[in-house]
Amino acid sequence: MQTRLKLLVAATLSCANSLYAASLLPPQSGDLAAKAVVVPAAPAAMKAEAAALPVVAREPVSLSWASPEIAAVAPAPFVARSKESYTTVTADELAAGVPLHTTAPRALVRVQALSTVGPREQAAIHPQSMTVIDPKGRAMKAGEGMEAMVTADKLAKADIPFAEGTSAFRLQSSLGAGEFKLKVEGASGSDRYLVNVVEPDSPYALTMQTGALHYLHGNELVLQAALETAVDGAKVKLSQLTGDVVSPAGRHFPVSFKADSGGRMRATLTLDADETPTPGLWEISAEGTASTKGQTVKRSIRLAFPVAMPVARLTRSAELTSGAGVNLAVGVEAATAGRYEVRGVLYGTVKGALTPLGVADSAQWLEQGTGSIALNFAPELIANATGPFELRELFLLDQGRLGVLHHQQRAMLISEAEVVRAAGRAAVPVALGGLKATAEPVRVKQAPNAQSSPR
Repeated sequence: MQTRLKLLVAATLSCANSLYAASLLPPQSGDLAAKAVVVPAAPAAMKAEAAALPVVAREPVSLSWASPEIAAVAPAPFVARSKESYTTVTADELAAGVPLHTTAPRALVRVQALSTVGPREQAAIHPQSMTVIDPKGRAMKAGEGMEAMVTADKLAKADIPFAEGTSAFRLQSSLGAGEFKLKVEGASGSDRYLVNVVEPDSPYALTMQTGALHYLHGNELVLQAALETAVDGAKVKLSQLTGDVVSPAGRHFPVSFKADSGGRMRATLTLDADETPTPGLWEISAEGTASTKGQTVKRSIRLAFPVAMPVARLTRSAELTSGAGVNLAVGVEAATAGRYEVRGVLYGTVKGALTPLGVADSAQWLEQGTGSIALNFAPELIANATGPFELRELFLLDQGRLGVLHHQQRAMLISEAEVVRAAGRAAVPVALGGLKATAEPVRVKQAPNAQSSPR
């Protein structure tokens, strides 16, 4: 009997010091996961990348902290909304008259000089040099029909964040809405101006969002847009919507929008992020036009989104290693050397329900090839919970190139027995509801930089 007991203890200790091989759950709809790692193709781009990448530390950093309040609903892509339009015109066109389409009184009009010859403030146009022609064809005298006129020099002195050479005014509310015309007597030449019309009181807003929070090189970008009314959210059919996607390096990709069955406009683009590394986000700018209730609605919109080169990916291996708490060695395959970060949220069973217990975050330098990054959840985090445990919101980030390479909403299941076998804690009786019968409340002090990535 004693021999059997000794063998059992020896086997238990052996298991506790060994690795429990496991794997991540398959990615689900909405997750971000690379099928393969990619090395930038252009040699020039790789040389530029080496020079452009920030210097990052190579020392490994690992921390965990309690986080009982985590949003139960996964964040959705940002929805951009616009009640304004932009039009680029020349001085000659301003002299002939530029249309201003409005759908509500009191529209704001901004005229910005885009001239690259000489100081822009010298090319600015004073509002009193502009003539407004109302929808009935009546020409206002200089400065009439305007209120709250602001000149370029006043904007500069007030330190308001407008570009140099910008003047602005508001159309008087008594003029109503419709198609106005803006003329500048004496203007001539090819100098360019940006005319911006903002309608804060308009019932029509152009909305746009991407189909995902993050994208990788080779992914299909999905864009959805709609012209909506403020009254009931009803959609107004757009007669035209054109867009242009611009990469951080300045490359342009035109996109074509087509109406779908739900009354929205949809466009897709296969993303090519193999370019000279440049800090910043990708951006879509679009121009839309619609006709409704005898009015012409013009809207311009911009929306930024991140795209990363998949220079590394998770291998789907995740080994439960021995030690107090929950310790995971997450496999990473790197196509290029760099500093990579893995972050995840551990859920445990408390009172019969899965509850967020804490966050673990680790970063380290990896050479080209296959390696692993350890996620270590402190034993205090699991003190008042039992299995089953679940790893959620698993991220892989490229700290040098500032990109999200992997995001998985549900990543791994871990049983109570597996934690005990890995010496995460001793096997003790548990009460109904999932709390340890003999456990005392444990207060975990949050790390001072809990919301920042380890550097």
